[in-house]
Amino acid sequence: MNRRATKPDQNAQSEDWVLGPSVSLPALLDKGPVPDATFRQFVYDISVVGEHLGAARQYLAERLGVTPPQYNILMVIARSGGDGIRVSDVAERLNVTGAFVTNEVKKLVKAQFIVKKSNPDDGRGVLLSLSVSGMERIKSIEPDLLMVNDRLFGTLTREDFLHLARTVGSLVDVFGQTVAVLKALSATAGNEEKRAPVARKKASKTQGG
Repeated sequence: MNRRATKPDQNAQSEDWVLGPSVSLPALLDKGPVPDATFRQFVYDISVVGEHLGAARQYLAERLGVTPPQYNILMVIARSGGDGIRVSDVAERLNVTGAFVTNEVKKLVKAQFIVKKSNPDDGRGVLLSLSVSGMERIKSIEPDLLMVNDRLFGTLTREDFLHLARTVGSLVDVFGQTVAVLKALSATAGNEEKRAPVARKKASKTQGG
């Protein structure tokens, strides 16, 4: 029987090639040879949790015939009570911009989910509230909402829930700030890539002359 000699894979990872920890904050590191193992698993897990939560919200949004962001806006308005809620208050609750909420509200008004009326405390502002049909449509998915949330979070104790709520709440701002920095870095890198061909072209002309 002929057997081909197995050649070592030139692209195989060397056993001596070891990555350093993916985080340097002492509070996030373990003791031992792989200090960031728990941290990395946490990041993987929270990413999956976010994806599953997004899928659950997608399901609820589809039951209403809206997008997930529109669903979030509707639920904030639905639970605002009183005479309505300002666009800025909705934006603050959802950690999005007022411009984004305003744009989505236009679509929801057109779809007859919500109504707008003048804010008596501010002649230029408006208050958002559900229309009668909007409230009826949201009431119709209440069983689905209960089922989804009870299944997603049914394993948490009261203590677990309060600790998780505080922890996640404390991360919202810093996560948003970090993403803003990353977007700025990406924009800077993109501009540099666009300028590079122009610089090379100028240099080529100079050398040729």
